Amino acid sequence: MALQNEVQAMQNPALGAALIWRFACGYCPSATATRGAPMPLAFLVLPVVLHEQTRRAIGSTQQRSGFRQFQSNLDKEVDMLLGVQRRALSMRKTSLRATRIALASALLTLIPEKAELWPRSYVNPPAVAARVRELLRAAEKFGVWCADLSLFEIAGILRVEF
Repeated sequence: MALQNEVQAMQNPALGAALIWRFACGYCPSATATRGAPMPLAFLVLPVVLHEQTRRAIGSTQQRSGFRQFQSNLDKEVDMLLGVQRRALSMRKTSLRATRIALASALLTLIPEKAELWPRSYVNPPAVAARVRELLRAAEKFGVWCADLSLFEIAGILRVEF
């Protein structure tokens, strides 16, 4: 039953849209931010946040510790780190569909010239299940960490190609 629930969550583009939106909120924490979240990062949110072991590693890492500490936690289990690329490729269509839903529902704005995603609102949804709140927090924390690094650094740490 748990596996079935995880598969349903991973294939739920509305949940994916909310996760990508919270990621963008973490990446650009205010409307006065100088840059939006690069579009390629939207394809990493679901493979990282919806993977239970990776999400636990996010949850167990203090936000102020940053991406490097998260990487250190992932390095302990090499399979998790090496699986990000495979999961990103297998979830491409779901990530794209989720991004389209986030754009269509006005959660995000896409600046085509820069290929950047900007959140249109920073207000958390009112009452959501505890499990969904955990996912949203993980996506936002992941966004905060990614904002401090370049795409090149993120790709190197997570061992992915854009």
